[in-house]
Amino acid sequence: MTTNNDDRAREAFAYSQALQAYIFCFPLVITERERARREHLTGPVPNEPVAPINQLGHMTGLASAKGDLPYSPNNDTVYTGIGLDLADGPMILRLPDIVDRYVSLQVADAYIENQPYLYSTRVNGGRALNICFVGPNWDGSLPKDVTPQRITTNQVSMALRMAVRDAADVENVRRYQSAMSVTALSDWHKGPGAVVPKSPAPRPREAYDGDFGYFRRVADLMTENPPPPKHAAMFEIMRRIGLVPGRPFDPTPLHPAVREGILRVEREGLLLIDLLRRTRGTPTGTGWTANRASAKNDFDYPTRAGNALVGLMGNDPEEALYFNAFFDGLGEPLRGGHSYRVHFDADQIPRTGEFGFWSLTMYDAKRMQFIENPIERFAIGSRDQLQRNDDGSIDIYVGPAAPKNNLETNWLPGPEGGEFKLTLRIYVPVPELVDAYRSSTLPVPPIMPEIT
Repeated sequence: MTTNNDDRAREAFAYSQALQAYIFCFPLVITERERARREHLTGPVPNEPVAPINQLGHMTGLASAKGDLPYSPNNDTVYTGIGLDLADGPMILRLPDIVDRYVSLQVADAYIENQPYLYSTRVNGGRALNICFVGPNWDGSLPKDVTPQRITTNQVSMALRMAVRDAADVENVRRYQSAMSVTALSDWHKGPGAVVPKSPAPRPREAYDGDFGYFRRVADLMTENPPPPKHAAMFEIMRRIGLVPGRPFDPTPLHPAVREGILRVEREGLLLIDLLRRTRGTPTGTGWTANRASAKNDFDYPTRAGNALVGLMGNDPEEALYFNAFFDGLGEPLRGGHSYRVHFDADQIPRTGEFGFWSLTMYDAKRMQFIENPIERFAIGSRDQLQRNDDGSIDIYVGPAAPKNNLETNWLPGPEGGEFKLTLRIYVPVPELVDAYRSSTLPVPPIMPEIT
């Protein structure tokens, strides 16, 4: 009896530890997915923020419901995406003056943890900058005309966002994109963009099928990109199940009960990630969850994992606030064919700094893509001609039919069936909103069903 109880305890303990390790390592799997997607490309993918490694991938138009990106798009901004590999040396990103609209460069390591912002409307006014990205093991001198940024992993993901008003404004954004370049430090003396950087040779990957495949795979990935030292507490948790950064994962020496706990996580891991996809962040009490609301974002491993799957990368709160809702204010899923209303009191309407704005965007709840609608309106917000009520408040109507009383300008079209989600984004929020967001006291109005 004692042995059986001990084995049950061992399995439960191993399950708990393996579950935490699974969640911790999940962003690394997404980074690998994006790296593998790029390593065989011969050029940029049309109208996607995707290009060969160490090259610029520009969106050249607005996203549509026909898109199939593996993460949520938006039409608030046009993206330029960059995936760097710093193993062979530093890379320099040249960015032009962009001072007539919101812009930001988000940089993340292999674990999709944001690095300090160097270029954005908020940080440097969008003024031209040459940023030299340096990997963890490189040592040398840099030119005086670059700003260094050392990254803790060799794999680096970047998202440059530029605000875009409408399709006619995209051409202005394209001119800014044409002034950007990536150059290897070894070629910098020839001039920015004079030499297209080489992409690293494709890496052979062992395909792990069957038991322990997930943990064998992430062990390989951690060998190339060890976790930053600040996660030392997680190292201890992983060590107890035989997962040690820098070593292949070998379950053979583990107790059978420990192995069973780990295998249980492999069977159930994706179920958990799917839950995190819909519940990540901090609940607001009104049906929304606030994304990246913790002051220690990098240690909120569940939210970090859910973000990696759905949005790939999310700005720090100082740059943008994100709220997601899969449920209405009564706790019921947001369903197609139903009508809803979001009421912002005058003092609830988001306040922003220079070039800031806010928007409400609709997505299919499973695909995380835009939903077809007859007027091709996928988002609505402060840059639209919203009608206000007499007391200064705003009502936004969500549903398959346009509201009556000439309120179509306040209508976000919804589907006839299925389930959907809404995302509220607030770009360049004023500091008071950021403080309230971090302390989970920022009021967000519920999405209430309309009584018909």
